[in-house]
Amino acid sequence: MKVDFADKTIGGFNYEFARGISTQNVGAAEFGECTETLHRIKNGDFESWTVEWTATADAVAGYADSIATAGERQAAARAHLRASNYYRMAAFYLAHTDPRHLKLWQSSRDHFRQMTKLGTKAIDYVEIDFEGSKLPAYYVPAPQEHSPTLIALGGFDSTMEEVYCWIGAVAAEHGYNCLVFEGPGQWGALMANPGLVFRPDYEKPVAAVVDYLYSRDDIDRDRIALIGYSAGGYFAPRASAGEPRIKACIANTLVVDCGESARAGLKGLNNPKVIDALFGLLQRVSPPARWAFQHAQWSLGIAEPHDWIDFYQPFTLRGLERNFTNPMLFLFGEDDIKDDAASSAAIVAGIPEFIASLPCEKYVHVFPRTQGASSHCQMGGCALRPRRDLPVARSRVQRQSPPCPRSWRVGSNGHRSLREIRWQTCLNSH
Repeated sequence: MKVDFADKTIGGFNYEFARGISTQNVGAAEFGECTETLHRIKNGDFESWTVEWTATADAVAGYADSIATAGERQAAARAHLRASNYYRMAAFYLAHTDPRHLKLWQSSRDHFRQMTKLGTKAIDYVEIDFEGSKLPAYYVPAPQEHSPTLIALGGFDSTMEEVYCWIGAVAAEHGYNCLVFEGPGQWGALMANPGLVFRPDYEKPVAAVVDYLYSRDDIDRDRIALIGYSAGGYFAPRASAGEPRIKACIANTLVVDCGESARAGLKGLNNPKVIDALFGLLQRVSPPARWAFQHAQWSLGIAEPHDWIDFYQPFTLRGLERNFTNPMLFLFGEDDIKDDAASSAAIVAGIPEFIASLPCEKYVHVFPRTQGASSHCQMGGCALRPRRDLPVARSRVQRQSPPCPRSWRVGSNGHRSLREIRWQTCLNSH
């Protein structure tokens, strides 16, 4: 297939390719390996995608094993990390009923753990007790004890190995411990606990994660922050509003009401039979639609497309505004807020109003297309995220004028010009 980087449709081959290669900045991808794989893939063909990424992952895994045997531990660690990423990509479009779904995901996790054994960076695998289940996590310590800690979680379809590449691999460089975990509805949690699907009250699994952190004697309990990516842009704010031990929260990208977003895509349709029929037709011509429903059947536990709407009804931040008492940073790519990239212009227009209604300190940054990081969750420009994602432990917030869309406003009265915020920290005041 020929890649079209201008096509940033989530779940499409172009976006998912950019997503995979974006981890190159932490050593989880090589440009040549990725482009050669891409050339062998038939556009829109899920089976072709799976077969070719599996072939590349197998080759890199074999290389990792051979050079590890030769004593080249660091090179082997980097190769295992790449193999982990490629196995994740190979599994991405498979239905959960396909035996390869589990096998490839397990290979991704196994090679990641091989990387942790061979590499020089301390990365601990932990399991967190939650309502009779176990939530998987990686804990990456900062160089100094009693440093602030950042909890990181992905969204609808990311694995914690991938989220490690986004933030866990660099957090320590900024003086942060980082705990990356998978909660209900996410790959590792679902694999270990079948039926543990997504749930709206994400403050509960996050509370279990904080309980685990409190059991350690090497962190600063008063400086725990939380970041959520993609659908995590709902889960993280929801958790922050309900878990007071979270002292600051980053949403990348904010989702105010999942049900509202799902309904907007239906353009007013409400008959279940019509929804199912039309979505069935859409899946025949749209790989992103086919993948999204296929994954939702597993992560949401739904049977038919119309179930999607009912399931997401309680996934909303509306009505919780007064519970936002600690600082919030909201990150967006320019593509997230453009009408042609969003599910509804009305929803996009309502986001600044929601942010302005929150009683807490709140900051917004939009990554423009000129920076090459405008796609959803900044895929293609991941190296630019940490300087926005990671608050540095200082006593003030520094603000600078940005090249942000003028129509966006934020503030206590809803009319202050939106400005770029270099969010260095609000944690130390607690």
